[in-house]
Amino acid sequence: MGKKILLILFLGFSSFICAQEWIVPRLEPIYPAHEFRFGIGVKPFEAAAVARNFMNFDMIEIENNFIEFDVPDYYRGTRYTTNALFGEYSYQANKWIGLGVTAVYFSYYSKYHDEQTDLQVGFNQISHLSVYPTLRYTWLKKTSYSLYSSFGMGLRTVIEYDDLRYNTTINGKIKLAAQFTLLGFTIGKDVFCFSDLSTVGTQGIITIGLGYRLQKAVQR
Repeated sequence: MGKKILLILFLGFSSFICAQEWIVPRLEPIYPAHEFRFGIGVKPFEAAAVARNFMNFDMIEIENNFIEFDVPDYYRGTRYTTNALFGEYSYQANKWIGLGVTAVYFSYYSKYHDEQTDLQVGFNQISHLSVYPTLRYTWLKKTSYSLYSSFGMGLRTVIEYDDLRYNTTINGKIKLAAQFTLLGFTIGKDVFCFSDLSTVGTQGIITIGLGYRLQKAVQR
């Protein structure tokens, strides 16, 4: 009887040791961490065009009271955009707060056409390049996903290239750049996808992209 009891105890202890060896240690990230993001945004905010249209709004009815003698013999075609192409680096001090820098490029362009023949007689392109600091607050952080809000503001360089019937002009200006995101999310751990859903500004009204998170991990 004693030998059977010892055998049972030995088998139970052996099973416990084997089970401990097969348990995979849990890895938890530690901070600080570094994040790199690359993405595209739809319909970036072109502040200069909006301001120009707003300033000229009160002049519409006044101008209509006069006879226009200098009628242009061309018209502007459909206006296209590259959408916003952006990259971002952020230093994640802890699981909640991240501070980084964002660079954004986008361009709007269109063609000029002859009023009579519809042939192209010119080209217009307005390019925007922005660099500004970004603050991100992650208010829900899980292992494989997160929810956050962010805000960034800085300066942008606006360069307008205009060519009409071989008459070329190039103008440059410095304008304000900003992006406010009420709701954004990430899915993934080290390599993740992200999207800013409720957002507006230099990067567009909705963004999507990929990111890489570099952080150490310790066993718990």
